[in-house]
Amino acid sequence: MIEYTPGVCGGRARLAGTRVPVHRVAGYYRLGYSPEEILGLLSSLTLSQVYAALSHALANPAEMEDALREEAELGRQLAAQHHAA
Repeated sequence: MIEYTPGVCGGRARLAGTRVPVHRVAGYYRLGYSPEEILGLLSSLTLSQVYAALSHALANPAEMEDALREEAELGRQLAAQHHAA
């Protein structure tokens, strides 16, 4: 259920057949969302996909940390560009 494809989601782990990166699901989970609540936020997924993403995230914590850190940095950069414009 997890794929890595160069050029899709930055080559990061994603749910097969989607453009939903595993770290996005893991990030919501870290914020305290339950799998069922995550399903409500990412309604294109099934509950089994949410659990597959969480399982992968828990089995690969360093990978998730890197992806979440990179995404947060990109968000800071985009916000800075937006405020500078």
